[in-house]
Amino acid sequence: MHTASSPGVSRPIPPERRLRVAEVRKTQRITPHMQRITLASAAFIDFPVRRPAQWVKLFVPTPENEKPSGRAYTIREFREGLCEMDVDFVLHGDGPCSTWAQAARPGDVAQIAGPRAGFQPDPDLSHLLIGGDETALPAIGSILEALPAGASADVFVEIPVDADAQLISTKADVEFTWLPRNGSEPGTTTALAEAMMAASLPQENSFVWFAAEAGVVRTLRRHFLLDRGLERSRMAMAGYWKKGETDFRDREDTP
Repeated sequence: MHTASSPGVSRPIPPERRLRVAEVRKTQRITPHMQRITLASAAFIDFPVRRPAQWVKLFVPTPENEKPSGRAYTIREFREGLCEMDVDFVLHGDGPCSTWAQAARPGDVAQIAGPRAGFQPDPDLSHLLIGGDETALPAIGSILEALPAGASADVFVEIPVDADAQLISTKADVEFTWLPRNGSEPGTTTALAEAMMAASLPQENSFVWFAAEAGVVRTLRRHFLLDRGLERSRMAMAGYWKKGETDFRDREDTP
């Protein structure tokens, strides 16, 4: 029997939507266009981070003291015993969260809701084809660090300049290809899409993971589904941003 909820009775807030206050513990410029912020909070004691590439909604104060601005960010690393996490921010010169990260100092405060989603590879997975631009690097690093010995991956990453390449530790056999734009605007080059479409992919026990500008993602999703005949269950693709939009949300898929 279905009963309507009583007027005036509030429903409990789902754990992933609960806001937790966190404090900046450390900041580090890891490459010319990437800033790592270490956030700490006693509220992280029961934070359910269980797999790589999970993301949180981060809310930061704005200079006008209006409603905090929120964006989705990947958890680069979570250290449960220390109740702290690392979040990497692309410094692209605009946007409230990027601006906040560039100026953040220990003691600054932000709010976090999550975590959500993440990548849970099949235990039988033996090969990954991974690609993305710099916005996907935190998720890519998290996934590669979680891969076991015996797995392999071909990784293609578009970055602003050569110095934005990162050292990522992994037990898997990984071959990196870094694709610097060297002055070209994000979302205007074709090298990343071309590299992904030219890459070989084993017929069995393989998976494609990709995240970048929405138009590039749409092109590659069509390529692997229609041209390669890859089953949708063997890929995860998401538009992390869209050229010309300030707060794009991809409804098609999530990585």
